[in-house]
Amino acid sequence: MTASTSSSARPLLLAIATVTCVEFLENGLVIFAASQIMAGLQLRPEEFALSYTLYGVASIFMLYKHQWMVERFGYRRFILASLACFALGAILAATADGVGQFVLGRLLQGASGATFFTAGRMEMNRLPIEARFAGLLCFIGSLLGASAIAPLGAAALLGLWGWRAIFWAVVPLCLAIAVVAGPQLSTTTAAPGERSEEHWGWLLWLVLGIFGLQYTIQEIPGDIASSRGLLFAIGLASIAALSLFAWRQWQKDRPLINYRGLLQWRYLLGISLYFSGYFMIGASGFLLPIFFREGLGLPLTTSALVLSAGMAASVGAAIWHAAAARHNPRLRQFMLSGLVLFALGCFAFSQVGRLDDWRWLLLPTLLLGVAIPVFIGPVAFSTFTELPPAVFSHGYQVKNIVRQLGISSSIALSTAALQFFYAGQLKLQPEGMHPGWAQALHGLSGVNGGLISPLTLAGGEVFFWLGLAMLPVVLLVALQRIIR
Repeated sequence: MTASTSSSARPLLLAIATVTCVEFLENGLVIFAASQIMAGLQLRPEEFALSYTLYGVASIFMLYKHQWMVERFGYRRFILASLACFALGAILAATADGVGQFVLGRLLQGASGATFFTAGRMEMNRLPIEARFAGLLCFIGSLLGASAIAPLGAAALLGLWGWRAIFWAVVPLCLAIAVVAGPQLSTTTAAPGERSEEHWGWLLWLVLGIFGLQYTIQEIPGDIASSRGLLFAIGLASIAALSLFAWRQWQKDRPLINYRGLLQWRYLLGISLYFSGYFMIGASGFLLPIFFREGLGLPLTTSALVLSAGMAASVGAAIWHAAAARHNPRLRQFMLSGLVLFALGCFAFSQVGRLDDWRWLLLPTLLLGVAIPVFIGPVAFSTFTELPPAVFSHGYQVKNIVRQLGISSSIALSTAALQFFYAGQLKLQPEGMHPGWAQALHGLSGVNGGLISPLTLAGGEVFFWLGLAMLPVVLLVALQRIIR
């Protein structure tokens, strides 16, 4: 990239970086502060998981409407409106005094936050060819860098002003990004005859189907036998609603997303692996702060430093892989290495009840941090290579829908698994020695009388099964012949 090109591309590179980072930073703050938020609002863990489910549903809804919005308003107006809505959601969450307003705030943040990741990636296409690799580094570095500093930022905000500051901090951030990025964003819209159709009614089926399916997953560990038949019915109805939506979209000449143009084996395999990768991100990101703070009773600053070290390793691994893959694209070997490292990290955490020094947590945390970009990087490099330009943006929308499904599903399932194993551990403890499930995640379950917390042991069991879940993904990557 020449000096003149670099100078002309720099404002757009800065816009891409700032727009991309905002949702990842906010979600990192919220995940780290999950137990404090639950305690402050007296939320049950299931209610907090529900807020993430609704966040994901709202995100997916807007990802389906992303192209529709861009065609009519252009990226500049769309992103500026999304920043305003994201800030409004943060204000509602910060001023909430119960589950209703908090969930509404997170719902607005989900709907508006869905814009940023896709917008940052699509705006990269406006860069000169010679600046595209720099754009990729800005894109990757921004999202991972925001995730890396989130634990430290959350620890500072919690220590100084409490959990509400996690949301108040987003308001000036959105304003600053609007000022910096707004003038650089595209104002291009599509001609009326080339725009996607409305589809508002059919999107209702999508929303109901996704919510019902994730609600069913979240409620699986409930021990009320009489509700299992209802949950089964909700799950079946949700699958039917999603199938009806997909079938109706398939019949459209101008669908919201052109599935027919996406029916390529490389793309379909890549999307399946994307789901696995974002499931890994969501599960580990949700479990680790709870594991460190509420299970092991580590200080806030120590937990933040360990988690940020893991995310800093992610940034380094992602940049290293982006550079290495340009010269030696051994994609399958990279993916297998990432999966093995992730499994090893999970198995190490499953034994953490035997450790007597928190410094031993650094190694498995670093393993998880390195593993995720080493696995997802090759998936990102290969998934979209054969898509024609006409459906590229549609393919990226689907990828981000899968991202939200992977993250929200992983949090719902992690909550369910943690609850299940915690209940099992409580049966092995003297009665009254440890708090119930909800109180355990409110900061009341630390080491008691020299005994290892049942929440720590339950977390170890969840990590064991998460590591074991990597086996079918390893087999899929090893046996497939599409991504080499």
